[in-house]
Amino acid sequence: MNDIEKEIEKDFEEEKESERKEDNIKRINQINNGQDKKKKIIIICMIILILALVGVIIYLIFNSKDKEVISENKDNPRDSNTTIEEEQERLGYVSCDENTSLLNVRNSTTGEIIDGLSCYQKVTIEEELSETENCSKWYKISYQKHGSNYTGYACSTYIKDQTIDNNTEEEVRNLLDRALDYNQQSTSKVFCGNTSESKKIEFTTEAGQLEGEYLKSEFKSLDELKEYLTSFMDESLIKELKLADNNNPKYYDNYYEIDGNLYCRNYSNSGITNTYTGNYNIEIIGSTKDEITANIAYEYIKDLEKCTVSNISECSNTNFEYNLGKVIIKKSGDNFIINELDFPN
Repeated sequence: MNDIEKEIEKDFEEEKESERKEDNIKRINQINNGQDKKKKIIIICMIILILALVGVIIYLIFNSKDKEVISENKDNPRDSNTTIEEEQERLGYVSCDENTSLLNVRNSTTGEIIDGLSCYQKVTIEEELSETENCSKWYKISYQKHGSNYTGYACSTYIKDQTIDNNTEEEVRNLLDRALDYNQQSTSKVFCGNTSESKKIEFTTEAGQLEGEYLKSEFKSLDELKEYLTSFMDESLIKELKLADNNNPKYYDNYYEIDGNLYCRNYSNSGITNTYTGNYNIEIIGSTKDEITANIAYEYIKDLEKCTVSNISECSNTNFEYNLGKVIIKKSGDNFIINELDFPN
């Protein structure tokens, strides 16, 4: 029995020993796993620290370069200004003192004449060039004319730098475009704005029954049309606005109000010919918060048999002539309107 008990006790102790070994192995594994996690955290922290240091170094390098550039610009302000000027367009226009002769444009400072520019023609000054026998300083210029782009050389004596900002010029042109559109429509017919369908109206004259075509206006009444016109020009510049009598129509009546719509005469007085091309150039000579004054050069075709508006890009300089006019624009309420204007003939 003692031997059996001893054997059992021995087996029990061996089993306990085995369990202790397994527990030790687990503890060792746990310790190793903990150490591995700590190593990973340390490695990650080191990587983050290295990246942060690299970022700081890069920032310091670029910041140092920026300071060097600023320092160089302070030391050499002329060089800095030159760079800014080179990035901006230098705009100018052809000067004109009551002389409507065209300014010669050449293919080089000593070359042949290739074009002519009218008064106040807008140009971009690309380059300044030294003097020649005929001119103290030349400009290489680029410009747009009759829808095409050109480049050439012109004497600087006859070109002024544009000193008025583009917004003021745009304001003037916007008003002029509307006023000139009104004048052009009114020269042979009457101003009607945008039009759509037409209506035939019959007249009784000494020659018998006649018929005239009238277009339906975008404006519902003559008062509405007048309100539009006075939004950009003074009433003194508007031709007579007279409503016709529906019960007694006349051949040259301009406007009818029929069924809540305005109708405008769509046939011309005979013998009226207008050679104005619709092109003009301007020189703004004064600009304040309340008034803008400008000179205008209107372009005309000399002979409609040799040159027409439809093929204007193919016409030569000898086919054109230019008349000068003026415009005065004044503040009215919150807006500018044209107070005085020399309309094209």
